[in-house]
Amino acid sequence: MKKLYSFTLSFLLISLLFAGCDDDDSEDFEPAPPLLTCQADTADDMEVAVANGAFTAPRAATPVEVDGCSKDAVWRDQDWYAMNYRWMGADPDSADYYGRFKLAWDADYLYLLAEVVDDSLSPTLANGLANYWKGDYVEVFLDEDQSGGNHQYNHQAFSYHVSTEGHTIDQSTQQEPVFFDDHVTVMRTREGNRYLWEMAIKIYDDQFDEGSTDNAPVTLGKGKTIGFSLAYGDNDGENSRENFMGSRATHGVNNDEGYVNADVFGSVVLVE
Repeated sequence: MKKLYSFTLSFLLISLLFAGCDDDDSEDFEPAPPLLTCQADTADDMEVAVANGAFTAPRAATPVEVDGCSKDAVWRDQDWYAMNYRWMGADPDSADYYGRFKLAWDADYLYLLAEVVDDSLSPTLANGLANYWKGDYVEVFLDEDQSGGNHQYNHQAFSYHVSTEGHTIDQSTQQEPVFFDDHVTVMRTREGNRYLWEMAIKIYDDQFDEGSTDNAPVTLGKGKTIGFSLAYGDNDGENSRENFMGSRATHGVNNDEGYVNADVFGSVVLVE
């Protein structure tokens, strides 16, 4: 799998297991390397829209190989969930944006496969880390125990902005955007204007401490419910996103409350 798309070593070294890195100098960011094509095995699967955002994730019998190619059996054995509820902006044409996703889990990770049709991909960090929400990105909202509450500058919950460059970004307790790259392993591939984002996500509880190197992710098990929503910020080359599309019908005040308030998240139940 060495020839598959992978993010540059320099990005991984910058992350250093997150380590509080908060460099926001846009000139330090290199563009993501070209994406390799990988044909998915799941194109003809059924698709389900879930207005209340209450999803289920089946257990993966073996660890998912995060290569952006959706070859694992757990992806072939389930249907897609839609990610096309308009949270902000105008309703996009399906050629401009269309999104759907699948979920799975094992004891160590929540797995995500997101398929996005995007006719104009804009680098997430082209204007620096401070503007991380203005480019194209996948946003994963997670609340380990579904307890809700304010999480804007704490870790009651997380709103991971997964960038085109392979970074995972959220706000720190110091009220600054920082990299949480050790939390999410992500690989992307493309086929024309169709992009596959495959992720393995560690789930941390509200005891996560930015200043510690001893944080341990939660061990996942059957029946666990996690606060969860998914969204895509779509930027077609302007100074900010034109559309913000999500996995459930509403997401709080103006459909833009998720980065502050975990009460608006949907959920995912881990099943066999």
